[in-house]
Amino acid sequence: MGLQESQTQNGGITFLSVSNGKFVRRVDEGTPNAVSRVNKVGKTVHELFYTSLIGHVKEVTTKESEYGKFWVVKVKSPANDQVYQFEMNYSSGYATSFLKALPNVNLDINVEISPAIVKKDDKSQSVIFLRQDGQAVKHYFTKANPNGMPDLEQIKVKGKITWDDTKRMEFLEKYVQSMFSLSF
Repeated sequence: MGLQESQTQNGGITFLSVSNGKFVRRVDEGTPNAVSRVNKVGKTVHELFYTSLIGHVKEVTTKESEYGKFWVVKVKSPANDQVYQFEMNYSSGYATSFLKALPNVNLDINVEISPAIVKKDDKSQSVIFLRQDGQAVKHYFTKANPNGMPDLEQIKVKGKITWDDTKRMEFLEKYVQSMFSLSF
């Protein structure tokens, strides 16, 4: 089953975002169980939060906007034939963990997609866990078996050493384009 009590918008697609370890759907003021907040631009928004999304991954693409580059994932729920679209920042823990496991997903059956915030060594990390047939979907690209995925690179930016994932993300994008160019 996909998200519960879904409303269709814009051609039958329900749009979601991923934030603070949850799927988030913007709704109208007065929607039962919606939480209101003031966003970065000072506008009051109303949102519902979900712990997971279940369906078939149908499409994974990228897009660029004035806010940066994003991964766009479309999932179709066989439970209600609804299409859900969620976006993740291009270079994020959510995207990296999702894309590292995606090659091990059987695209013909439901997968449960669950964003989370994981605490490790006093640091918070955003991740997405995938489950299929009651089992966790393991990463296809790992440190022990990178399957061609480049390592992070140390670079100096404004005098500070930092980790750069440019080559890694470009690799994952090319991999997704070649192996998962799916449509409805």
